[in-house]
Amino acid sequence: MRRGCRRSRRPGSVVIITGVVIILTLILPPGFWWFSLGAGLVALGVWLNRRCC
Repeated sequence: MRRGCRRSRRPGSVVIITGVVIILTLILPPGFWWFSLGAGLVALGVWLNRRCC
């Protein structure tokens, strides 16, 4: 049987996400990033409202 990994996967996930963002920055137009920032802020606000109440 395979044992579970006890280390956190956070550092690897951060590196992968950073790499994907850098590659997408080279491909996608600047308007997309403003849209995704706005959508991210709305999602963060909804998540904070649900978590706090």
